[in-house]
Parts: sequence; structure tokens; C-alpha cells
Amino acid sequence: MKTPEIMSWFQNALLLVAAGYLLAGCDEFTRFTQERYECGNNPNGLVEVDFREFKKGSEAAVTFTDETIIMPIIESSDERFTLASQGLIVRVDRGSGTIRLTRGTSYHNVRCKKSKFRM
Repeated sequence: MKTPEIMSWFQNALLLVAAGYLLAGCDEFTRFTQERYECGNNPNGLVEVDFREFKKGSEAAVTFTDETIIMPIIESSDERFTLASQGLIVRVDRGSGTIRLTRGTSYHNVRCKKSKFRM
């Protein structure tokens, strides 16, 4: 027969292990996630592309040296984002960080650095 102190210790240890498993599975409980692509000097003047929502129909901020354009996301997947507004199409490769800017029939690829922030 176990003493009450051992039973109490066992119950506390079991509760602590259960709480640890629950907290370890809280990866999806984030207040917000931000994905940013920062671009160095480039002839197109692209400074950064900032995503705070990732679903189709959400908006992202595209910052150039002279202006910031809020563009709707028209395609969203684990591999890429596509934004379109004002005759400009922005395709973001989420794996490599390469951004393709298309205006009319001309396009330019810009290599950017991806950073991801979660809270």
C-alpha cells in the first residue's frame, strides 16, 4: 500500500507531464505571424514585401524606395504568393526568397532575404 505522500507526489508529477504535453502542442496558438522579404539594392527599387495574413484575398505591403503599395493576395500556397495591383504582378517564391516583378511584358527577378516572426 502506498503512502499518501507518494500518491500526492505521483499525481503532481503526472499533472506536470500532462501540462508539458499540452503546452508542447500549442504551436498553432499564435497571436500573429509575419513573413517579410527584405531586398537589397536593386534597379527596381524594391525594398521589402511584408505579409501578416497568408490567405487568398488578404493584403500585403510592398515597399519601394518611393512608395508603399497595399496589394491583395490572389494566390497563396506553401511554395509561393502572387500579388496583383495597378498593373504590377508580384510573385514571391517562399522557398528561395526570389521575387519576380512583372509590369506588362517585362519582368525582373530580385533576390531577397526571408525572415519569419511569430508571437
